[in-house]
Amino acid sequence: MYLPKRKGYTTMTEKQMKQIQSQLPKDEKINRGYRAFEGDIRVITRKPDGSEVRYTVSFDADDNATIRKF
Repeated sequence: MYLPKRKGYTTMTEKQMKQIQSQLPKDEKINRGYRAFEGDIRVITRKPDGSEVRYTVSFDADDNATIRKF
């Protein structure tokens, strides 16, 4: 999945995508991601019932990804 990361445009690593997926509830799947107008990276997931949940992605000093519900 191509997502802009911080300043400039780069791709998220497989490690970061796995970190995000591991933090999601078991039944949610990543649907898409985007860079928000405010500069945040957001991930949209889809539940089995079809509803969507948005998460904000943040990165620590070691470039590990952490999500929090938006």
